[in-house]
Amino acid sequence: MIRCYIIDDEEASLSLLSKFINKTPALQLEGSSLNPLNALQKFQQNEINPDITFLDINMPEISGLELANLIGQYTHIVFTTAHTQYGMEAFDRDAIDYIAKPFGYERFLKAISRYQKLHQSNQVSHKKENYFFIRNDTKGKLTRVLIDEILYIESTANFITIHTSTEKHTTYLTLTEAEAHLAAHDFVRVHKSIIVNPKNIKSVEGSKILLHNDATITAGTSYRKALTGTINQSLLISKRRS
Repeated sequence: MIRCYIIDDEEASLSLLSKFINKTPALQLEGSSLNPLNALQKFQQNEINPDITFLDINMPEISGLELANLIGQYTHIVFTTAHTQYGMEAFDRDAIDYIAKPFGYERFLKAISRYQKLHQSNQVSHKKENYFFIRNDTKGKLTRVLIDEILYIESTANFITIHTSTEKHTTYLTLTEAEAHLAAHDFVRVHKSIIVNPKNIKSVEGSKILLHNDATITAGTSYRKALTGTINQSLLISKRRS
């Protein structure tokens, strides 16, 4: 599922985008905000972690272009605006797309398609790697982490802690950055502050996830659908009628 968020000070635009997202099977609406500063606070406090944020440009207190500079590290941006003169500035901020209002469902789907192509390209580039390096507390030291050994990764403020089968590492990264890098390895977010390596899940019972080291993690309500989808990809079940 592609998680989406909307920031727009116009109720009509917010309602239209919500309608488009809810009618598209591959998408999940994570939330919306009429107030850009409130939305910024949610990003900074890890309350929301959308894959795509639909962002209006002309808003009070802070413009969408300014806001994109602050939240671009957490999410991919699709600008939506009635003012077409900002196109160059929008793409300077690595926006996936720039949609001029008013727009229809077909144009909306084109933006989603652009995200999917980018995501697939990143998966191909990362798929060959079975490790990565991180900076840790020791100055100048880089630590090699084997992806298959990762049990789960949790975030605290601006840091993440990577829990492996033998040790744990803390580094200055956001969980969204780690999740994007590990998307090709099917890591799944089970909580606003935790992603899990499905290869190291021992069992799942309701919201309880038991890992191979016998650690237990509780999946958040809004993330159980994504967890179920990941598990179902590897679920062996008879197609015969009972």
